[in-house]
Amino acid sequence: MSSTGSAIVAVLLVISLALCIAPSQGQLHKNLKYYETLHAKDLSHRIEKRGAKHSNHPFNTIKEVEFRVLGKNFRLILHPHSSVLHSNFRAYTVDGNGSESIVHLDRSNFFKGRVFGEMQSHVSAHIDDGVLTASVVLPDETYHIEPSWRHLPHTTDRRHMIAYRASDIKFSWDNVESVSGELGGVPKTCGYVKEGLELEEADDDDRETAEDDSETTTPSSVWHADDDDERKSKMVRRKRQADQYEYTPTKTRCPLLLVADYRFFQEMGGSNTKTTINYLISLIDRVHKIYNDTIWQDRSDQEGFKGMGFVIKKIVVHSEPTRVRGGEAHYNMVREKWDVRNLLEVFSREYSHKDFCLAHLFTDLKFEGGILGLAYVGSPRRNSVGGICTPEYFKNGYTLYLNSGLSSSRNHYGQRVITREADLVTAHEFGHNWGSEHDPDIPECSPSASQGGSFLMYTYSVSGYDVNNKKFSPCSLRSIRKVLQAKSGRCFSEPEESFCGNLRVEGDEQCDAGLLGTEDNDACCDKNCKLRRNQGAVCSDKNSPCCQNCQYMMAGVKCREAQYATCEQEARCTGNHAECPKSPPMSDGTMCQERGQCRNGKCVPYCETQGLQSCMCDIIADACKRCCRQSINETCFPVEPPDVLPDGTPCIQGFCNKGMCEKTIQDVVERFWDIIEEININKVLRFLRDNIVMAVVMLTALFWIPVSCVIAYFDRKKRKEDWKEYEWSQKLDLIHPSDRRRVIHIRVPRQKITVARM
Repeated sequence: MSSTGSAIVAVLLVISLALCIAPSQGQLHKNLKYYETLHAKDLSHRIEKRGAKHSNHPFNTIKEVEFRVLGKNFRLILHPHSSVLHSNFRAYTVDGNGSESIVHLDRSNFFKGRVFGEMQSHVSAHIDDGVLTASVVLPDETYHIEPSWRHLPHTTDRRHMIAYRASDIKFSWDNVESVSGELGGVPKTCGYVKEGLELEEADDDDRETAEDDSETTTPSSVWHADDDDERKSKMVRRKRQADQYEYTPTKTRCPLLLVADYRFFQEMGGSNTKTTINYLISLIDRVHKIYNDTIWQDRSDQEGFKGMGFVIKKIVVHSEPTRVRGGEAHYNMVREKWDVRNLLEVFSREYSHKDFCLAHLFTDLKFEGGILGLAYVGSPRRNSVGGICTPEYFKNGYTLYLNSGLSSSRNHYGQRVITREADLVTAHEFGHNWGSEHDPDIPECSPSASQGGSFLMYTYSVSGYDVNNKKFSPCSLRSIRKVLQAKSGRCFSEPEESFCGNLRVEGDEQCDAGLLGTEDNDACCDKNCKLRRNQGAVCSDKNSPCCQNCQYMMAGVKCREAQYATCEQEARCTGNHAECPKSPPMSDGTMCQERGQCRNGKCVPYCETQGLQSCMCDIIADACKRCCRQSINETCFPVEPPDVLPDGTPCIQGFCNKGMCEKTIQDVVERFWDIIEEININKVLRFLRDNIVMAVVMLTALFWIPVSCVIAYFDRKKRKEDWKEYEWSQKLDLIHPSDRRRVIHIRVPRQKITVARM
């Protein structure tokens, strides 16, 4: 092949690879409107306090972590926290043959705490090799920080993180095609299963409860219409003895078995067992807070109970696909595609589930219809199966343990879900296990966005930003309350942690000085978390930003800096209270983050202040300039005068650095094999349709490049022959070089000639 032909092929190969790679660079923008990156070196760590005496107290180390991101300074006050782990917690890794190996876990890397100066804040964090995974909850906003390698495949430095606001999360169905082919379809992202309906209906003692639930959704309407045949199939059951369990208020923890299949281990855990385990523990810790803060009651005017949550008793991580014999099925086997309901049933065959309140499978499979999770629903009826504390169940020759559910980290885009989404999906599936079906479409339980938005158990995905998204609806509260009262006594356990000494003022505590308080060495707070009023203490320095030397600070002392990212002015102590008052909003028109303007206490981006929409320019020359567009279907254009984006801002092919968009593309070979593994006819057709011009060029090139190479070969051969012909014509040789082999040489014997002399 000529050098020209080789160059053409190389250029086309690079172009085609670039087209395939490009979508992965911006895939996170389908989930987030805006995010920023930070590096582990941007975090400042220090030990704030230690006890005067040697102590094994869990709060012996108080850690402060400071950093700046999203236009805001964060100062996290953290203490070790592993209460979500059972005292007999064990973690195992399992190979393809089923052999278990115990994994030793460092519990000191898990933290809880607050933001300094924000008494209504809450922080849940995990720090591994300097990399922070955290959820920071403030009164008006929630911030998330997590490793970037899970969502930005080009990231080679595993010490990078992404940070984003909950308000920047996009609805997961914004760009989903409906059945009619139009945008705006809403996929059902969760299903649930009810088994053993005949047993429930036969329970005469629970007729009244059955009447209350007579209008609940049946499995066929929850799943697919063709599920009626399966539901009506013959099932073999064994009659069980109904046990009586009294509700025990002190048993408030549901012991969990968490299982990660090999796909989850590879994708969300980065093929690292401890990373996988740490991710699951952090996730459950955040979900536990949602449940623990919920008051379970029938009516708002009725006294309920709270403090119900989870504790992790065992984690199993599959590092390899499970090897099975022909005809057998295992939830961790190699299979390209699973029906989500079939997968849950196979997972429910595991005998070990009987030792736990709930068992949950985490996978990275992409299910049909955008399904992100599935779970068996709990019921308050004594003979019912499914959900928490359920007895075994027999179906089609198998013993099933229906205290199970599953969730996937792969959404309908084929992308990994972000932390916020994973929290809500898992909390939603646990809600089914605890007895809640989907919220009915009535104003009380499915209000509009203006009334707080959908609740956690809504049929479809929730964004996580609306007020109600992390709350249970009145319908769910009523259903779950009945199940907890009927069954929690069977398998729930008592919490194993004392709360006094965790630096958070809770319950009837007046203060909490952490380790110093428990050692009775704090000047303001005693070991029982009570103020030393007999010594004149009116507040605690450890808990209140407007407290100094156990007394209120003078009025006018600044206790909170101005926050331009959230359009909040600085706050100052009042002189008669220990807490920092709420910051007043900045006046409308004040410049805030990213050239935006404050309006009604919110920072409105620059483009929106001009009646436009913020977007990202896809032309390399403009990639690191601020861009806007008229509407979602219009082209992005840079604003005038040009406004260069700050370093580290995401751009079309990487991140901005000194006004230039630096390309960050993952290894070409790795990406090539990703394409081969994930390729299917639908993706090919969609690619050809979306890139019609390039598709025509590439298909034409596939034909003409080989033809051109053949023609070039014969042309080169002809030129060589013509040159040889020319060289021969310039010589005195009468025989053409090609004729030499046809010339016959005859040797004539020499004759001796005699010359006569005269």
